[in-house]
Amino acid sequence: MRYGSIDYVLKENRRFNANKKLEFSAFGVRQDLDSSFPSAFPPPKGITAFPDSEEALRQDLFPNVATHERLLSWRPGLTAAAPLTLASGKLFPASVVHNQVRSALHASLEPSTRANYGSAIGVFLKFCFSADLLVQDIFPITQGLLLAFVSSAYGSKSDRTVRNHLSALKAWHEMWALPWTRYGLVDRALQGVAKCAPGKAALRPPIQVVDLSAVQLFLQPSTNPLHAAVWTCSLCAFWAVCRLGELTVPSPLLVNPARHVCRSHVGQSRSVGQDLAALQIDLPWTKTTGTDGMAKIISSRDDELDPLHALQWHLHLNSSTTADLDSTPLFSYKVSAGSGFRLVPLTKGKMLEVFSDALLRARRPTFSGHSFRIGGATHYWHQGATVDQIKLLGGWASDSFRVYLRDPIAGIAPLQQQLGG
Repeated sequence: MRYGSIDYVLKENRRFNANKKLEFSAFGVRQDLDSSFPSAFPPPKGITAFPDSEEALRQDLFPNVATHERLLSWRPGLTAAAPLTLASGKLFPASVVHNQVRSALHASLEPSTRANYGSAIGVFLKFCFSADLLVQDIFPITQGLLLAFVSSAYGSKSDRTVRNHLSALKAWHEMWALPWTRYGLVDRALQGVAKCAPGKAALRPPIQVVDLSAVQLFLQPSTNPLHAAVWTCSLCAFWAVCRLGELTVPSPLLVNPARHVCRSHVGQSRSVGQDLAALQIDLPWTKTTGTDGMAKIISSRDDELDPLHALQWHLHLNSSTTADLDSTPLFSYKVSAGSGFRLVPLTKGKMLEVFSDALLRARRPTFSGHSFRIGGATHYWHQGATVDQIKLLGGWASDSFRVYLRDPIAGIAPLQQQLGG
């Protein structure tokens, strides 16, 4: 008999649980919960406690949750115990510790990584279910199954993609305190996948000065609060060679001053030379330095792409006498609220949406968020910056930034001319 795919299982789970409430033991406390949002720590079960039906079993093991919740909500097999299971089989007594454990496990991985891993687990299960495998065939994952899964990518996916899938399965097992074995034969298959991978995707293009100038024509930063925030963010990301995700927030509801740059992190502007002013922005967290953060310098320019002037105007236009500078994200902007206004944090998605719309109207190609950092590094390289200078400007600790440098002719030809004598 052929059972439904994981998509079918999730669809059936949503249909079955529609408008349905039940009493559920969440974190050891019985309470009414919407069954479409299962606890991160399902109560421990013996093998006989699971339903006999394969479809029902799949719905029980793999409930319908957001991808970033799958690591702790999807159970890797019948024998996997919840993270807080004791030797007796009971859960650790209900207390604030439950939420602390859940938060700690979630915080061990970045939100984007949790979402990517959750998606990868879904890819693995789709592969298994499309081969008509039962749950009892899948777990615990054997060398044979892992070898088949890895080899299924032969000729269609890169080894990097497959390695990310394996990293997701490993993290999934670790979250459930299950052993994970990386088999030598699987690594051998990965080598074959790498040799026959499809051609690499085109490199992400850099944002260029001409793109910034084009965008400015289709934004109204002098009067539009959102445009002022987007315009300033784009200039800061380009000239300070920043990751866009380190200047914005993932969601207006997910603001953490320990992670997201706020207005109190901006220093005072001061003169550092004739007709030159600058200020320092202390990023509280970066992808490479973690909570050590990083200082970024915003300096003035004598043209319309001046990030310092744009930042000062943005902070004036989007000011609020009631805003807490320690918790208000730097690029928050005003929106109407009743007879007044409120400040809304600028998300990466909103920033790219507005910026890309302006690019399209200017008949320029659109870009990804990382194109700002790539563009800044490439611009300075084309202006004659050395490797060490580019590393300093971008905050790189190694030479990994070299993969960002675009158009080597423009970067190397002047150097050849200079050194050629």
